[in-house]
Amino acid sequence: MDVDLHSGENEESISGSTTIDPFDRHISPLICKDGIISNLEGLLNYIASGWKYHISNTDGVKQAWSKFDNVTNKICSFMAGRSQILFDHYGAYSTFSVFKAEPAVMSTPTSEAAISSADVFDAIVNIAPGPLDIPLMRLGPPTNVRVEATSNSSAVVQWDFENEQVDGFVVKYIHEPGERTDTEKWTSRTVMSPSSRHLEVPHLTAHKPYAFCVLAIKNNRQGACSDPPTLLEKLTPTYMVQNLVVEWKTSNSVKLRWDYNGPAHIGFYLNHTGKKEYFDHTLAMKSMTTPGFKHELDESSREYLWTNLRPYMQYTFHVGVRTLPPSGRQYWPREVVIVTDPTGPPFVFPPELDDFVVNGVGTRQGQVLVRLRPASEEYGPISHYWLIVLPGNYSKDDVVNMSPVELEATTTARRKALGKQLSVSPTRKMKKALRLVKVQPQISEDNHHIRKRDDLPATAYITARIEAEEIRKMYTGDRSFIPTSHNIRYTCKSVLQVYNGFNNFPLQPSTKYRLMVRSFAKIDTRRRDERAPMGEKLTRLYTDSALTEPFTTRASQRTGTKTGGVWLIGPLIALLIIAILIGMWLRCNKKSTGRTHRHGSITKVALTGNIMNGIPGETSKLLSTEAYGRNIVNPYEQLNGHNSGHMESSVDLYPLPQNQCRTDVANYAPISVQFSGFPSTDGAPVFQFTSQFKFVDGHQITHLAIPISELAHHIEQLRVNNNAGFQQEFESIETGQQFTWENSSAEINKHKNRYANVVAYDHSRVVLSTINDVPGRPLPETFDDFWRMVWEEGSLTIVMLTNLEERARIKCDQYWPSRGSSTYGEIQVTLVETTVLAHYTMRTFRIQAVGEMEMREIRHLQYTAWPDHGVPDHPTPFLIFLKRVKTLNPPNAGPIISHCSAGIGRTGAFIVVDCMLERLRYENTVDIFGCVTLLRSQRSYMVQTEDQYVFIHDAVLDAVNSGSTEVPVVKLRQHVIALQQMAPMEGASGMELEFRHLSAIKWGNSRCLVANLPVNRHKNRQLAVLPYDSNRVVMQLIAGVEGSDYINASWVDGYRERCAYVATQCPLDQTIADFWRMVWELDCAIVVMLTKTWEIGREDCCDYWPQETGAQVGQLVVEPIAEYNMTEYILREFRINNLQSGISRTVRHFQYTEWPEQGAPKSAETFLDFMHQVHRTKSQFGVDGPIVVHCCSGAGPTGVFIASAIIIDRMRLEHVVDVFTTVKLLRTERSNMVQDKDQYNFLYLAAMEFLSSYEQYPSC
Repeated sequence: MDVDLHSGENEESISGSTTIDPFDRHISPLICKDGIISNLEGLLNYIASGWKYHISNTDGVKQAWSKFDNVTNKICSFMAGRSQILFDHYGAYSTFSVFKAEPAVMSTPTSEAAISSADVFDAIVNIAPGPLDIPLMRLGPPTNVRVEATSNSSAVVQWDFENEQVDGFVVKYIHEPGERTDTEKWTSRTVMSPSSRHLEVPHLTAHKPYAFCVLAIKNNRQGACSDPPTLLEKLTPTYMVQNLVVEWKTSNSVKLRWDYNGPAHIGFYLNHTGKKEYFDHTLAMKSMTTPGFKHELDESSREYLWTNLRPYMQYTFHVGVRTLPPSGRQYWPREVVIVTDPTGPPFVFPPELDDFVVNGVGTRQGQVLVRLRPASEEYGPISHYWLIVLPGNYSKDDVVNMSPVELEATTTARRKALGKQLSVSPTRKMKKALRLVKVQPQISEDNHHIRKRDDLPATAYITARIEAEEIRKMYTGDRSFIPTSHNIRYTCKSVLQVYNGFNNFPLQPSTKYRLMVRSFAKIDTRRRDERAPMGEKLTRLYTDSALTEPFTTRASQRTGTKTGGVWLIGPLIALLIIAILIGMWLRCNKKSTGRTHRHGSITKVALTGNIMNGIPGETSKLLSTEAYGRNIVNPYEQLNGHNSGHMESSVDLYPLPQNQCRTDVANYAPISVQFSGFPSTDGAPVFQFTSQFKFVDGHQITHLAIPISELAHHIEQLRVNNNAGFQQEFESIETGQQFTWENSSAEINKHKNRYANVVAYDHSRVVLSTINDVPGRPLPETFDDFWRMVWEEGSLTIVMLTNLEERARIKCDQYWPSRGSSTYGEIQVTLVETTVLAHYTMRTFRIQAVGEMEMREIRHLQYTAWPDHGVPDHPTPFLIFLKRVKTLNPPNAGPIISHCSAGIGRTGAFIVVDCMLERLRYENTVDIFGCVTLLRSQRSYMVQTEDQYVFIHDAVLDAVNSGSTEVPVVKLRQHVIALQQMAPMEGASGMELEFRHLSAIKWGNSRCLVANLPVNRHKNRQLAVLPYDSNRVVMQLIAGVEGSDYINASWVDGYRERCAYVATQCPLDQTIADFWRMVWELDCAIVVMLTKTWEIGREDCCDYWPQETGAQVGQLVVEPIAEYNMTEYILREFRINNLQSGISRTVRHFQYTEWPEQGAPKSAETFLDFMHQVHRTKSQFGVDGPIVVHCCSGAGPTGVFIASAIIIDRMRLEHVVDVFTTVKLLRTERSNMVQDKDQYNFLYLAAMEFLSSYEQYPSC
């Protein structure tokens, strides 16, 4: 074709020439297409190299154009020896590319002769200016490029970029850059994401310098690289944590651990995000993400436990280094990704009974059809479902605590029992029918009497296992489950259907049943390195549905006459009456013999007559409550008739011969005591006690009993060299593993052991009576066995030494009802009363055996102050608890039942302390070593740790030093009069001697290291009154302010509540902000001030509150609201506003104005009224925070206020007064509480005042 070219003034080719030679020939569309395709590689090379170009078109330029077949928006043009392809989408040019083109004919495989003339045409086109003619804008470079070494071979590059309209970024870098600034030759890595702002570059050379720059990409064109390049002088990680790993994980927690060896004076920041996808109960795919949570730690931290996570969610955890303020820079973190463990689903739908169940009665004869629905997999994939059948009188409480092992055991037992019924001979079958069939007259639908057979034990059992995939198919297909050719149908047929190893047992006609579903999470059976430690709560991998309403299968149609039934009923009734009479005779015969010695019990000889020739010994006076003529009662004592002087002990003490007076250790006469389980030469088991603890088979441990006069010195010797003596002595104690435990390890009993290695020895285990016709049958729950043991042993006191849950792990299942009554086996337990105190909880139960008229009242005392790890800091609360147990246990009761989690550690410590205090009532020696050895011969691993062994010594020594100082309220006045009398030999009153004795007691664990730090020393008003490190109030640390977590304040327990008070000093000028910050952080609503601002001409306390207008202290603004002047005190109200959060709170400030400059208040009545008003306001205010109490030093009047509250609360509940122990307990929490004898005497006066005006001060 002919082409005419009209030149213009501004015409310019891409190559820059001024002359254009057009192609003067015909061009077909096929040839044009082929030319473009053949030059595609060249086009891509131009794009990749960042080739830059500029094109300007001029009106009047005439070119030849070829039209693509049926594609009107794609134009191929040739101009000045260059090819140009334009893609026009809806009038907008989206891509523009240029490449060199030879004459198109040479690359086409199609000859021009083959091209139809209809496909070739001539055209002259005038090109108007378009979007490609606009000068292209240059892309700006990213800014604020930062580089950090993440390891010796990698670095992370971060940048900022404001324009989001880009396709991605390119990171360029070079090793040892020197003067090489030509970035075109640098190594590059591309990240095609507009939102990316960082890239980690691997495979670098350690300890070498690198230069980095970043550029943006838009429409396949690269912008400028960041300039100047960012230099990394040495590829060595500095502010970077190392070895970040997941130490362990559960379904809702992850424990992270890391190392750090970088620069000091830093902190750590942590964050996490989570995501997951799962199928919900409608089988719809759902996605879930969690927002980012952050946390900051100090420099010393190397681990952190994330809690409150969601099960089976993929979490990404970051741990990074942060510098301290003012810079506060956060360096690049380490990352670890983990999926939390699965649990049972959040909800399981109960089975749906089909339309053939009308009003709870199946309309089909002996069968019920059910439909099952899938559960949500939000908490992890589901493996399978169990369909469980329960008796109609069961509730969910009866089955919720049945473990899968227990359910499988009951199912197996049922299968075996049914198999025996189906396989016995006719003769045996008849005999068995006489024994098992119960005749219960019922009215059938046709008003005929029918018999109901109870062939199998009425208990829950598994009737089918259905895989999760099958449940999903059922749901999507809207059908009932059909594992084979049958529906799930419970029938009265003798042929059993088997579903994945479980039998679809026949249901009895006219019998009530309920159904439920248990759904199981799919577990990973592979070995895991992140398995949680034994101390963590076990994840429950299943969830139970609600129970269906009770339904009754339809009675089978019967034929025959009533006379046949009557003929059979007569003999059965006669047999039943005979069986009942025999059972009653056996039970009465068993009771008439009295309580037999339990296996492992030891008979000891009680001392009769006067102790120590009629003169009470030192310890007897200390430990006895005989001061007012009350007989000393052994709570374990069991008289065996005729006042023989023998008593049975649940744990043996060291027996002495009757009427023998012991004067020294050498004259201690050994006694042979019959003990079940120990071998001897003549076949009789024997255990000997002498001054040397020795087994008769030749194995001997030499150890002398310790006189109490030498006990303190003995313990000090054991403490030398970091408790080396305790360690050696404890490790030498026999474990007792030489005894047998065949009953505990029997297959039928294994599931009853909480821990596999903590078992009951055969010779000392508690043997329960055998249930008729079912010897050794495992019950649905061990709760049944426990309460049956309580009933059969005649125990009236249960001691529990653990919380139900500690450190997010279940330590003990709740075996009592939360309210009302529950039946455990044959024992009905009713909760009568619950009293929660600071260190223990008391419950009163009423129990009754089914079918018996007798009712018993059981005391349940749970010690809640034992820490999750180790032992209590001080034995005083534990001794108070032990004293309470012994007081409440009646003299004629059975053995005290004591348990913790495994029943060996804390339980062993409790029993040993009790034994030693009991021993001290009869002689002035203790033998803790020997007692622990004996206990281990009765139960394995008793006293489990060395810390517990040390604690036993501390508790016994504390009891020896302090003695029993409780006084019944009816004897209080007489006791105070006696204390006020002068002791001629001492030149002081008994009150003063008691206070001296209190001051002479040494306090352990009373370190005050934090208070004595140089940064904190100026914050203390008196160096004699400092908070202990173990219970000081720790405030939130202010970043960059050293010592900002310290204030001279201590947590103090009340009588009914732990940490009920904060005892602190009056604020100094430099600690006013700290004081109000503490009030805010602890959510305190009451502040009690027990001093004036000026005393004896000196300032005892500054005015730390604003008088008329608000004042800002730190981030808080304190505003006065009101002030009320009472006779003995001033009540002020303040509003505290937090400037950061905008939250405001009201605080009431009680200032007692009647405390004298020296001594104690003159009137106990006004002080008690003030104290009552404070606690009543606290109760009405409805705030859970503690009461802040302060005087000048936070010890004298502060101690009197708190001690008075504890003493009065105890008088209300226990009707005893123990001023000595109360003050001693307070001094274990803060030094010098109740500072002088006048304040100590005032506590007795306050107790007497309360007693005389009890009606005025009801319990708050």
